[in-house]
Amino acid sequence: MIHLLLIAILSVAGCASSGNANVKNQALIDQIQMGKSTKNDVRRLLGEPNSVSRTSSQVANPADPKQMLTLVEWWSYIHASSQTDAATFIPLVGGLVGSTTHESTQFTAGFDQKGIVQHITSGSYKGKSGLLNSQ
Repeated sequence: MIHLLLIAILSVAGCASSGNANVKNQALIDQIQMGKSTKNDVRRLLGEPNSVSRTSSQVANPADPKQMLTLVEWWSYIHASSQTDAATFIPLVGGLVGSTTHESTQFTAGFDQKGIVQHITSGSYKGKSGLLNSQ
């Protein structure tokens, strides 16, 4: 009976994700071009943003760094996931030998008054947590 319970526990791994998985697709991200892509282009490629911020910010023009551009809207996309390995669910020792892998990817586009992308930021993170397995 205990062997069956152990097999059942080891065959289970927990995972969860949230956000917009399109942001993980580099082929889609690569199609967004500063100075050319519009809000409609970004929406078509990535879908609705996770958050929208409206504020006036000054950034250097990539084509002419001496010239400043005013950005009035920022769209942010994020996807986060975590996966807990099966060892975490072993009674008594799971907290010591188990671990969880965390990943997140983000993309933000800044638009000028005409709705043109003038600034892009992106990044990703991957890490592992657990008493014996942290990174």
